[in-house]
Amino acid sequence: MSQELGGGTGHPRCGRIHRDSRMTGDMNAREYSTRSHARRTPETVAHVMAAAARLGPDGRGRFLAPAALQSWPGIVHGGGLVALLDAAARALGSGDGPRRLEGRLTSSVPIETALDLEGHAERDVATVTILERAQPLTSATVDAGAVEDPAEAGPPEWTAVGREGWPMPLSDQCLACGAHNALGLQLGLRWDRDGVWAHFRPRASWRGPGDRIDPALAPVLLDEVAWWLGALVTKEGGLTNRISVTLLRPDAAVPGPITAVGRFADVTPVDRRRIFWRTRSGLLAADGTLLAVASIVFRPGAEYSTRQMSFFRARTDPENFARMFPGYAG
Repeated sequence: MSQELGGGTGHPRCGRIHRDSRMTGDMNAREYSTRSHARRTPETVAHVMAAAARLGPDGRGRFLAPAALQSWPGIVHGGGLVALLDAAARALGSGDGPRRLEGRLTSSVPIETALDLEGHAERDVATVTILERAQPLTSATVDAGAVEDPAEAGPPEWTAVGREGWPMPLSDQCLACGAHNALGLQLGLRWDRDGVWAHFRPRASWRGPGDRIDPALAPVLLDEVAWWLGALVTKEGGLTNRISVTLLRPDAAVPGPITAVGRFADVTPVDRRRIFWRTRSGLLAADGTLLAVASIVFRPGAEYSTRQMSFFRARTDPENFARMFPGYAG
């Protein structure tokens, strides 16, 4: 799920949208159940990411994402793309410590398609780009410079304690919410009138030695939270296209459950025409320690709803769907 937000590589601003031919046609339950005929997915997300995005010390490499990393049928999950490019940046000397990941999703990236990978690094900053016939599809910048902890200025008002809310619809094969994706998070998000959250213990495939969660978890999970924050505020389907995730404590041991959460009150328009909306969310350990934060831009639109609502309607209780998307409940 990706589109370009016009302008350069700095903060997003309103601009021209480039429609992607891979996001055409109606989205229905059968289409969304795309299954891979490729070889069996390896055991851990770290293994899969390392195999999918291989970058040499010279800054050149290859990209080939398996179907296990998809979101909508045929395309790589947006947060997964940022995680993939973060993993590839290790070949350029990018470290495993605190860092900020800035992803610009110019166009959707297809699964099971061989693409080019290019990267370069200067001091603490590495940039990696996926290209198709020399055309950039997606790029990410990994900045390992000074990372500020927002908790030091006062704890964010994020919590899922004592909340129940309504369930989000699940899919079959999505990396985040696919119930039948053997590699995926198999995530069950919930929402209420205040926001969106997930409270769960990551599966073994997303954990490393010493109860450390894989660094890919934060961008994948917080991108999913961001999509729903934007969709439920605007009451439309859409896409995320600028993803900024700061990994505050990527080396911390996290033995218990984690919480990913965002508030509707923090979803704000980026531009006067309200074409783009910025969401904010966080990832917390069981004791409330802030592990990661995200600022992700959502682009809603009736043109996306036309393709996506049939899928959500088929998998959501009618009363709940009417709360979520009242304009499409009929």
